[in-house]
Amino acid sequence: MKATLFVDGVGYAAPGLRTAVALQEHFDGAPFEVEETWTAMPACLARRQALRLSDTTRLAIMAAEAVGPLLPRDCSWIFASSTGEGGTLNEILLALRADPIMIQPLRFQNAVHNAAQGNWSIAAGAKGGMTSVAAYDATAGAGLLKATMQALMDDCPVGLVVFDAPLPPPLHEKRPLELSMAAAFALSPQRGENSLAALDLDVVADETATDPSLSGAHRSLTDSGNPVRFLLPLLRQIFWPKGETVTLDLPGKLALTVTPLSVGDA
Repeated sequence: MKATLFVDGVGYAAPGLRTAVALQEHFDGAPFEVEETWTAMPACLARRQALRLSDTTRLAIMAAEAVGPLLPRDCSWIFASSTGEGGTLNEILLALRADPIMIQPLRFQNAVHNAAQGNWSIAAGAKGGMTSVAAYDATAGAGLLKATMQALMDDCPVGLVVFDAPLPPPLHEKRPLELSMAAAFALSPQRGENSLAALDLDVVADETATDPSLSGAHRSLTDSGNPVRFLLPLLRQIFWPKGETVTLDLPGKLALTVTPLSVGDA
């Protein structure tokens, strides 16, 4: 499969790097410190409404709202997360151990893997299709592949959000993610007036994924264990396209190669 998509916008959210602009400045040498007490707080939600949602869902929405205005309301969205609502799941599991068992119905509603995209569709008034993707450490590649297929099939722009947040104990011991991170992309099969870069994509066999440390990002990002870290080299290439190929793992013995190009070279 070979395809070309255009990146019309990017979003990013992490403790200490709250926007794609902050991430770009960090790539360019600006230091940053992880904000230990940081809580994702989307601008599109009232604070009281936001606090009813989990940290993971707020993180995803915060990234999504950065690219939402660049996309039509009826476009499709892909939300990719390796763990989904781990925090809410943990609360339910702890409640099941208690006597008596007391679980708020809202917990079940927010425990599903597609909770983030459901809440985003309400907040944004989005009317297009919503797809939820999970593929463990290959989640970033699987999400981008699904977004590519959706954009080509619909011949329409698509939104992609890749996100994960640390799990509470004891789940953290089984899946240690040290840092919350979310990245979002406004992708289109057609070049736009303000497109940032073009992406040449291909599915290949037996390729080694690009080491995220090659992005030059701070070690707290690349050593976080968060699958979103595999997108850091791609994000840097989108900011400064040089035609260097980034390889993302896919499930099985496949990989997705992505070569960002300047729009004029596409």
